[in-house]
Amino acid sequence: MPVDGEGNPTGDAPAKLTDWNVIATWTFAEPNANVLPDTATLEGTANADGTEVTWKLTDYSSEANKTVTVTMLDNAALTATLGIEPMLGQTGNNPTKEAYDAVYDGVAVPAIVKDDYLYRLADAAGSEVLMRFAGLTPGKYNVTVFEGRTTDSNGRYGKVWVDDITGSKEPAAENTGNYSGVNLDVGGVATPVGNPRTVTVDLAAGQYLWFAEMEDKSGGISGMIIRGLPAATLAGPYTAVSGTAVDAAAKTITVPAPSASTYYRVEGGTGISITTSAANLVIKYQ
Repeated sequence: MPVDGEGNPTGDAPAKLTDWNVIATWTFAEPNANVLPDTATLEGTANADGTEVTWKLTDYSSEANKTVTVTMLDNAALTATLGIEPMLGQTGNNPTKEAYDAVYDGVAVPAIVKDDYLYRLADAAGSEVLMRFAGLTPGKYNVTVFEGRTTDSNGRYGKVWVDDITGSKEPAAENTGNYSGVNLDVGGVATPVGNPRTVTVDLAAGQYLWFAEMEDKSGGISGMIIRGLPAATLAGPYTAVSGTAVDAAAKTITVPAPSASTYYRVEGGTGISITTSAANLVIKYQ
């Protein structure tokens, strides 16, 4: 419900969001202290050590995947290197309230979603909040991040990558570009409709999608859209690969490694796997 500077109601509460998951201000000690009934706010579960909180997410696509979760944690190694206070949770904020709806990557984003944001508690420049998404169906995804605040004059940046559960392959530098509500290319002019940034990733079975929200003591992340992309459609004739070597005893087929995306059809075998060997691909079958 909107309120004035003294906390007095100034209007009706907005309608309940029906196609967005919301994470309210939270801490590792009390992840659900600000969860409200009959709203889109989610309840989270902290691990036994009080270093991670996991929320079960809703897949609003036609797939309706029931297994998707997000787990948030501190980048503890970075925190130790910087000698700063450990992460306690995240705090919600919205100083500008632009009230503009938007469409990002084909998805309608209400103003109430775009304008609010979360940032690390305690806030510290150079620190990171890590987000690990599990349970996504293998495939290609667009990952779109955005911040609605239009006074974040130094921009907002993050890192998107695919990894195992440890997240050890985190990129050394940001790879999103500035996703804040200001356009740094033209002198930091306010951009009320937002400045979303999309990174496309390929997710294999058993892998996790990771995001690092990079703190700079100004702003945070308003939201993220993870949208599955259609699988590639195969068409046209198959042709025999020249230079192929078949080892029937070892049940392998060795072919020169291609210079572009290539699909192989292996007939008569099951349990197919592909590995690299020097300048070749080795297809093993059972």
